[in-house]
Amino acid sequence: MWLPPAGPLRRLAFLVAVDSVGTGLFLTVSALFLTRVAGLSVPRMALGLSVAGFVALVAAIPLGVCGERVGVRRLWMGLLGVLVIAFAVYPFVRSFPVLLAVMIVVAVAEVGVSAARSAYVAHVAGPDLRVRVRAFNQAVTSAGFVVGAAGAAMVLRFDEPAGYVALLLVNSASFVVGLLVLATMPEAAPARRGPTVVLTDRRYLAVCVLNGLLMTYIALLTVALPLWIVHRTAAPAWTIGALVAFNTVLVVLCQVRASRGSETVPGAAAAIRRSGWLLLVACVVFAVSGHVLALIAGVAVLTVAELLHSAGSWGLSFGLAPEARQGQYLGAFTMGTRIYDTVGPGLVTAMTLGAGPPGWVALGVLYLVLALSLSWAGSRP
Repeated sequence: MWLPPAGPLRRLAFLVAVDSVGTGLFLTVSALFLTRVAGLSVPRMALGLSVAGFVALVAAIPLGVCGERVGVRRLWMGLLGVLVIAFAVYPFVRSFPVLLAVMIVVAVAEVGVSAARSAYVAHVAGPDLRVRVRAFNQAVTSAGFVVGAAGAAMVLRFDEPAGYVALLLVNSASFVVGLLVLATMPEAAPARRGPTVVLTDRRYLAVCVLNGLLMTYIALLTVALPLWIVHRTAAPAWTIGALVAFNTVLVVLCQVRASRGSETVPGAAAAIRRSGWLLLVACVVFAVSGHVLALIAGVAVLTVAELLHSAGSWGLSFGLAPEARQGQYLGAFTMGTRIYDTVGPGLVTAMTLGAGPPGWVALGVLYLVLALSLSWAGSRP
């Protein structure tokens, strides 16, 4: 596994590791906390998450512009401070309107952190290293999620409100650590003022939308496949956890290697084309899968597609953005990735469980078309 050079990029990797462990803790228990401890009904929880996700989507570009004007590191630190406070308050709120407000604050801060972190990498790593740094951080993130989820699983065994509260406070503390690390890192670039030009860049906006739609394949592993295994195959239910772990291990071990060649826009576009064909193959395998070996093969192909798409999308997001406007452009790209939150789970469930094997094949064809379209939009003159 490639290790970033000593200095800000290595400290960034440590920051990402701490953040991902805290996030893994929170995501594992968030739904149960909101329903069992905070007392929300499932419809209210879903409404709150949807509203928060929509507000975060709208806020992504303004936050990217803000990063350019005040400095991405300064914005990042401010947003981490907001998350420290939000997660310290989160466990003790029981009123739905106040919980909704906290959920919105968290979602907006998280999307801003994502955009600021990408812009920081773009400036500090430079054109030659930024895709590899992004790939390494993705591998670290996956490993951190596993650690966090494992820690949360130990608390879930007892299913006590105090345990959920403690995990949210630990997540708050993880942002304190991140804030302290970020305080030791240099500013990425001088603050700049200027117009929000990304809104007039149709090519980049098309790339953002197509990439967000293509990213709905993530829900195949987290939503569609678990339901498919339980209702349509002879595989035991424990297979779900094993397949997720298999996917995670492959990402941790192979993401940096898979990013090679995606540093340039043509290389990134080629990686995305290959990912589209592999997504089609994976969906066809899932369509005819009935036993464990076929499911393992399908997840292996799906994971390689994920590795290539991730690297290619980073290459396009960095390479198509003007160097002086990385903040707002990467904010727009982050906004596009939020499309997955609203479209992905419903789309893959309807296509796979609703239509069966033909739905899997149709979904694979859809992903191929989206990947080819994204590759064309990113690489055309």
